[in-house]
Amino acid sequence: MKTKKIHFLLATLIMVVAYITFNYSAVEANKVKPRLETIAVGEGYGYQILYEEKVLVKQEFIPAVQGERAFASKKEAKRVGDEVLKSIIKGEAPFVTISQLKDLKITNLED
Repeated sequence: MKTKKIHFLLATLIMVVAYITFNYSAVEANKVKPRLETIAVGEGYGYQILYEEKVLVKQEFIPAVQGERAFASKKEAKRVGDEVLKSIIKGEAPFVTISQLKDLKITNLED
């Protein structure tokens, strides 16, 4: 009789742990995360970062450079936007430096 109770308690414990693990995984998978979109602006491209359809960052021009210069391509806008998105997800300030832009091979930085 004791063995049956122990097996029953053990089986119940396993089911509870499995239930909690499964539900935790489902909640984590359903968390809304910020996302990146490239956008066309005038003669070039920019990017925006959205969270639940609200715009967190709208960058129509290359950040950290003088003047209003759009990115030359969607790929360049995406590369910089991805870096900014990573910063936001980490909880860091979404700043980009000229050095980072050069490392990302962004064109159109100088006149």
